[in-house]
Amino acid sequence: MLFRSRLKQLGEQIQKQIQTESIIIHEDPVIPRFAVSPNVMLNLVLGAVVGLVFGIGIAFFLEFLDTSVKTLEDVERYLQVPVLAVIPKEVGILHKQSGSSPDAEAYRILRTNIEFNRKNPEDNSITVVSGGTGEGKSTTLVNLAYICAQGGYTTLMIDADLRRPRLHTFFDINNAVGLTNYLTTELMLEDVILQTPVDNLYFMPSGILPSDAAGILNSRRMSELIQDVKQRFDLVLVDSPPILGVSDASVLASEVDLTMIVIQHRKLPRNMLLRVKQAVENVGGHVIGVVLNNVDVRSDSQYQYYTSYYTYYAPSESQSPVSHQKEAAKSEAAPAKSVASVAAPKPPQGDDQDLY
Repeated sequence: MLFRSRLKQLGEQIQKQIQTESIIIHEDPVIPRFAVSPNVMLNLVLGAVVGLVFGIGIAFFLEFLDTSVKTLEDVERYLQVPVLAVIPKEVGILHKQSGSSPDAEAYRILRTNIEFNRKNPEDNSITVVSGGTGEGKSTTLVNLAYICAQGGYTTLMIDADLRRPRLHTFFDINNAVGLTNYLTTELMLEDVILQTPVDNLYFMPSGILPSDAAGILNSRRMSELIQDVKQRFDLVLVDSPPILGVSDASVLASEVDLTMIVIQHRKLPRNMLLRVKQAVENVGGHVIGVVLNNVDVRSDSQYQYYTSYYTYYAPSESQSPVSHQKEAAKSEAAPAKSVASVAAPKPPQGDDQDLY
C-alpha cells in the first residue's frame, strides 16, 4: 500500500509539471492550388534536356561506328589517291538520253582528270574495279566511254567480267561471241569487236562464260590482246568483277596500264577500301584514282557545289529538243556491226598528238 501511494504522489507531481497544451499552432493550414509533387513543368524541361543530350550522344556514337567513306577528304587521306570525279545519285545511261544531259558533265570532269593524272600519255588501257557488287562500276565505264567517244577518241569497251557480264545489256547486243571466244579459239580480232550505235565507240562482249575465268584471263593471248588493242584505239576500258570477291580483277589490273576504283558513297568501310587498293598494287597495278559514285549532292551539304553544273548546263527552254530526239532515235535504230576499220594498228603519231 505504501508503494502504491508513493507512485500515485509521483504521478500527480509529474502531471502538474506538464503543460496542459503541448501543441502550439504557428500558422493555420492552407490548401494549395497546385500539387507539390510531381512538378510537371520541371520534369518536362529536364526530360527534354536529357533526351536532347542523349540523342546527340547516340548520333555521335553511330557516326563514330560508321567507318564508310563520306567525303573526298576521307578517300584521299586513307587511300592516298586523288578523287577523279563525284558522280551524282541516280545517273542514267547517257547514250540513251535525248538531248544534252547535265549528268554528262560529271563524266567530262572524270575524263579530264584521267587525262591529267596519267604520267605516261601511252597509258591508254584502264580497268574499272570496285570492292563489292552494286557500286556502279559498269555504269561508270559505259558513261565514261560514251563521253570519250563524243570527244572524238576511238574507244573500246571490253567486258572482262566473266562472272556476271552486264555491258552488253546497255546496248542490247548479244554476247554469245566475244572475249572468251577470241582467247580460246583462232578467231580474228575484228570478229569479236562490234561497233555500237555511238560514233567512235566499240565493244567486245564477254563471250561464253568459262568455268575457269581467271585462267583464261591470265594467259599470253590476253596479254597480246591488250597490247594489240592499245595500238588500235585511243582508249581501252576493261570491265572487271569485284576485286575482293574473285581473282579475275587482280589479273586484269596486272595486264592493263591503269586501274580506276569506283566507290559507292557511304557503303564500304575504309579498311575494305584499303584492301581494294592493296589488291591492285600487290599484282603490280597502278591506281590512277577513285570515282566517288552515287552521291546525293542535292541533300549533302559537303557536295552542294557540285550541283552548279546542273543548272549551268541544263538546256534552255527555248532550245528545241526535236533534233536531239531524232539523232538519238537514229542512233538507237542503227544495229551493232562487226568492225573492220580498226583491224589494223594505227600508224605512229607524233608527240604533239596525244592518244586520248
